[in-house]
Amino acid sequence: MGLVVLMLFVAVPLLELSILIEVGSDIGVVATIALCLLTAGVGLSLIRMQGLKVIADLQAASAEGETIVEPVIHGFFLLVAGLFLFFPGFMTDALGGLLLVPPIRLMLGRLGIAKAAAKRTQSFRYSKHTESGKATVIIDGDFTEMGTEQRTPGENPWAKRSESIENSEKSDEKDPKNDG
Repeated sequence: MGLVVLMLFVAVPLLELSILIEVGSDIGVVATIALCLLTAGVGLSLIRMQGLKVIADLQAASAEGETIVEPVIHGFFLLVAGLFLFFPGFMTDALGGLLLVPPIRLMLGRLGIAKAAAKRTQSFRYSKHTESGKATVIIDGDFTEMGTEQRTPGENPWAKRSESIENSEKSDEKDPKNDG
């Protein structure tokens, strides 16, 4: 774990700096900075467009009761691509650009890199039953009743609460202590 942190915070910036220095000595400082900003801007705009598509796919899969693992994989790797493109440098921009290609994201997801991101979503499945032409979403769950009030069957539980609120408001109007 310590080696990974060392690589992330020391080796990657040093490698990026050496690449930037090499490119800057070949094409000039201003052109290097402009190219770095251009790649980041184009990449981030592509991430925005693809991210909106991933959100739409996620909503459609959820509404149809399908598994949402694939859109989550795409979203996870778009987030990683955005982080790579956010940091200046050509190496991180190249890695972020590779993650903008959907087949590469799916391949990485199938290899198991994104299993941690997709594992939690597999337990969220909805059943969709159609009875008499109407679609019904069934979500299974447990609950605990918190109130201890006794009520008769068919009684509206909110009626007592609204009556008590109205009575407290009326008593506040009559109370001379609240005038001031």
